[in-house]
Amino acid sequence: MAEVKAVLATETFRRSRKLSRLLSYLCDKYFAGEANGVKEYCIAVDVLGRDSKFDPQLDSAVRVDVYHLRKRLNDCYALEARDHRVQIILPKGQYIPQFLLRSEPAASAPTQPQDEEEEIVSPVNLMVAGKSSRERPTTLKPKRHWLLLALAGATGGALLWMIIVRPWQQPAKTETGIQNGSISTAAAYTTTVSPVELSSESEVIRILAGEHGGNYVDKEGRVWLPDRYFVGGTTFFHGSREIVRTQDPDIFRSGREGQFVYEIPLKPGSYELHLYFAETGVDGEGLRSVSLSINGVPVTNVDIASDAGGADTATVKVFKDITPAKDGLLHLSFQGGPAGFVNAFEILPSAPGKMLPIRLTMQENPYRDHFGRIWMADQYFLSGRRSTGKMPIEHVDGAADPELYSKHRFGNFTYSIPVVEGGKYTITLHFAETWFTAPNSLGGIGSRVFDVYCNGQTLMKNFDILKEAGGVGNRPVVRVFHKIPSSAQGKLNLTFVPIKNYAIVSAIEVSEE
Repeated sequence: MAEVKAVLATETFRRSRKLSRLLSYLCDKYFAGEANGVKEYCIAVDVLGRDSKFDPQLDSAVRVDVYHLRKRLNDCYALEARDHRVQIILPKGQYIPQFLLRSEPAASAPTQPQDEEEEIVSPVNLMVAGKSSRERPTTLKPKRHWLLLALAGATGGALLWMIIVRPWQQPAKTETGIQNGSISTAAAYTTTVSPVELSSESEVIRILAGEHGGNYVDKEGRVWLPDRYFVGGTTFFHGSREIVRTQDPDIFRSGREGQFVYEIPLKPGSYELHLYFAETGVDGEGLRSVSLSINGVPVTNVDIASDAGGADTATVKVFKDITPAKDGLLHLSFQGGPAGFVNAFEILPSAPGKMLPIRLTMQENPYRDHFGRIWMADQYFLSGRRSTGKMPIEHVDGAADPELYSKHRFGNFTYSIPVVEGGKYTITLHFAETWFTAPNSLGGIGSRVFDVYCNGQTLMKNFDILKEAGGVGNRPVVRVFHKIPSSAQGKLNLTFVPIKNYAIVSAIEVSEE
């Protein structure tokens, strides 16, 4: 137990409460003699806060977090804990920790035992290497360790640049409010890449309000700093609340509340501001509201629970064309009295006049397409389940990114995608029918039919993917809709309603017109 406490006290683990909880849980079960009874379902329910409906065959959250825990243990023993006499090992494919006596504590840590091929789920590996989720591991030799760390840092910087830039997509214009564009293969869907120039990575700011335990790395691989630049207010932590519409509930469990100001140093330029909220202090709507002023100008007064659609629900408010004041600071003033609060905020360099595009893939990790654009891992959803298609997507007419259609969300589900209030947007939906096609099924056309709505407006009625693809299965199908207005809350609320069998979607794109 002493080694467990020592490892948890290192900076490597202090900056990740989730991985610390996971390590503590596995070690507690080990010392209690219950390690053999620890299964993926138990970890999901006891540690990750998932409900009793968790299905490990459909949700890889436990495997992803255990992978990151294994990697963080290796990093810890290579650096901060390199002089420890005992090393905690988590063998691949197991949830039972091992405690190994090291003959030379001062030497570099022994390499984690691994099979010849290990499931790599790190967003960095997926996006930078541009490979599938399985990749041959490399043994780190002690003399090369610092060189590899430097290379990892450079790669991480390039990755962060790609995540933030999110190049502009420019679909064809139309004069109608909704364009049910002709069904097309992925090859027929073209884009123009025009990246935003960044002068320095120091322009990117992500901060967890009320968080003091070190940096936090989210499911996208992005780093969030602990609380800073504030004046006034108090902190809170509601660790037991389950938060929906997010893959990173830890972001929404802590925050700063009361009446307070953030004064954030920014270089001259145009930025996009994202404010993260979830009402975890009260149950019900209309009980707490947040008033925000930016550089002394009131911009919003919002009831968080109503905006999100309920308590314990994540919501994001997006503001474009943000610039620092004359003193070089961005002044965010939260004036909701004792009821005001914020969980986190994000400041991204952007081009003036338009919101940064949003691209969502239904995969567990971010995906980089052939243009080098990053698609965020599945988020903003409520209900439905994630699944893998039964058959690989064929390369139709030179389709460039078949992997984008390899997974989908299915069921009766919704997405609430945050956008700038008052704007009009192009929504692009990506589909592929991989189930009701030979040789898996003889159902054919008419086997899956569903409707899609956005903010109460019909986008598609009685939509049949297989029919629109000419009866050919495993073929990418794309629908584009123009001039879709945001809701009054600054959301694009997409609703997928099954008519026959479940609705599905493989990817979603949003860009401001």
